[in-house]
Amino acid sequence: MIDSDKLFEKYLKKWLDEHKGEYTADETEEMIPELYEKWVTTPSAETDGVTPEEYFARVTDPGVLVDEFVRTNRGDGNPCSLLLDRIAEVPECAPGLIKIIEENADPKTVIAAMDVLDESGAEQPLGYYAGLIVDENADEGVVEKAAEILKENAGAVRDALFAEIPKANNAQKQIIADILVETDRDDRTFELMKELFAAKENVPFIAGLLGKYGDERAAAFLYPALDDSNYLEFMEIRNAIEQLGGVVDDTYRDFTDDPYYKAIKHLK
Repeated sequence: MIDSDKLFEKYLKKWLDEHKGEYTADETEEMIPELYEKWVTTPSAETDGVTPEEYFARVTDPGVLVDEFVRTNRGDGNPCSLLLDRIAEVPECAPGLIKIIEENADPKTVIAAMDVLDESGAEQPLGYYAGLIVDENADEGVVEKAAEILKENAGAVRDALFAEIPKANNAQKQIIADILVETDRDDRTFELMKELFAAKENVPFIAGLLGKYGDERAAAFLYPALDDSNYLEFMEIRNAIEQLGGVVDDTYRDFTDDPYYKAIKHLK
């Protein structure tokens, strides 16, 4: 199959050579979408005499599309945009993409497959993604992408995430909490964040989640934490309290000697 992105680059280079000096760099940049639209809808010998759009539209075999997706993802390569668009248009590609996600050892290919599956609107393996969050052997980038998708589907995956909590370490629990605050309130979510805040790891982040979550019960342990927090922690705890409707006086603490305060205020 053709690489449409490389063909368009070739087309664009030829156009730039033919119109050298006619447009400024900014004007040329603004014209690129129009040039691409013209190229993608113009028949070409390089696309078997049809338009690039039609060339890809003629490919209906999901196996061919998914195999080409894997092939072009190898090494530093990337699938061309028209191939990705076509895969997203063919629902039968979804099982092949899910197989890549669950079985492929290359994180780059897995993340690309997760992106295409997400953009296609197909049903996603959310339960599998929930399991990735607590998988010590999972690639960090794959876990990050899984968490991003789970945040968009937090309501659908809530119970699956709660089931994974007993296996999770503190860092993994933080990822789970970050997802759960995107869905309806649940006492289990509140208790998880309360536990994380008490652990005193990544306090600013957890305080931010508590403020976003909006459960006023958190004030009971947020206020006391103001007394022994550093400047960064204090600021996020105060913000969380204010999001919950509380008030913290600006003069509550003196941070003159706090290293974070000095760094932020550019003091020596």
